[in-house]
Amino acid sequence: MSRERIFTFPFVLLMAANGLLRTGTQMLIALVPLYTLDQGASPAVAGLTTTFYMMAAVVLRPLSGSLVDGRGRYAVMVVGSALYCAASGLYVLALPVWALMAARVLQGAGFSLNGTAVMTLATDLIPERRMSEGIGYLGVEQTVAQLLGPWLALELRGVYGYRWAFAVAFACGIVNVLLRIPLRSTADRVDARRAAAAARPDALAAAPAEPGVEPSRPLWTRIVDRDAWRPASVMFLLMFGTAGINTFMAAYALGRGIGGSGLFFVASGLMLAVSRLTAGRLERRWGTVWVLAPGIALLVLGQIGVWWCPNLLVLMLAGAAYGLGMGAAQPTLNSLAVLAAGRERRGRATSTFFMAMDLSQAVGALALGAVAGAAGTGSVFLTAAALTGTSLAVYLAFRVRGRLT
Repeated sequence: MSRERIFTFPFVLLMAANGLLRTGTQMLIALVPLYTLDQGASPAVAGLTTTFYMMAAVVLRPLSGSLVDGRGRYAVMVVGSALYCAASGLYVLALPVWALMAARVLQGAGFSLNGTAVMTLATDLIPERRMSEGIGYLGVEQTVAQLLGPWLALELRGVYGYRWAFAVAFACGIVNVLLRIPLRSTADRVDARRAAAAARPDALAAAPAEPGVEPSRPLWTRIVDRDAWRPASVMFLLMFGTAGINTFMAAYALGRGIGGSGLFFVASGLMLAVSRLTAGRLERRWGTVWVLAPGIALLVLGQIGVWWCPNLLVLMLAGAAYGLGMGAAQPTLNSLAVLAAGRERRGRATSTFFMAMDLSQAVGALALGAVAGAAGTGSVFLTAAALTGTSLAVYLAFRVRGRLT
């Protein structure tokens, strides 16, 4: 185990580059809707900036997985990050709202291509016995970006205005692209190992089972990996809770007379980082089920805590529980999805997993909005808690049948 290092130079460089991209993303999440409103658009139009971005990411997920497996990690990663960077630069030009929507579509496409390629390359670099641990470490940069990005964006907007705030987000994108250039040789070695593994006699014998090779296979097998869909389906149910909290928590807290609800996300983000740094080690020692089951239980507890919250302290504790649970569950399920597929299908496995996360948030916001309209906002969190609990039952059913470890 001492030789199975996670923090190699390529892995650290990948973390740094993606951390800058994530910081720019979080800055734009805070800035773009506000900018749209200040241009005189309605709140519904401001919401479309996020919808267009997410839908472009969802639509490109299946293609991104196939491209990563077929064209290589590096090419897709660089193209994706360059598209993302170019779209970020357009905001500096003070676009009209219609052009801003087009930029969001371009940026969502770049984010999808880059995200699939980065995660796939990361799983190639992480030792398989430490996969969950490495994915957890990789997620820490996302947590830091979530805490830093919105604050930085709003501070720059308040002091210097939108143009400077957008310019800093663009600068993050430029440095992100430049940091990826030294990764080409590493990615080429990874692709060479994959090609050699695919050329082995045992791999050739198994080749007809690869989705998409046999034209008689249904279309969905060319989009969704045949093994990764199980952990992805568990993650799909989990992410309903995130959709509910991101969409309705602040309004629900205000309706109960609780101010400062943003501290929920601070507590959640801090505990998310702690959990991601420790959950992988616990999984190696105790096994997957002893990390995933408590993680899902903490997610349920956090959602029930939001529903019950009589005061800000309880809301912050609910946020802490939710962060701990997500930090344990998400890397573990991501690891299961990647390891369930062969190396030659890791791109499709990664896109399957992220597609489940994206779809869950898009569908979840819509479905839980209908629940809120019919039964009140509080029912959103109870419904999400029930779906999260169902995800544990689904995982255990797969495990009992030997379909997941």
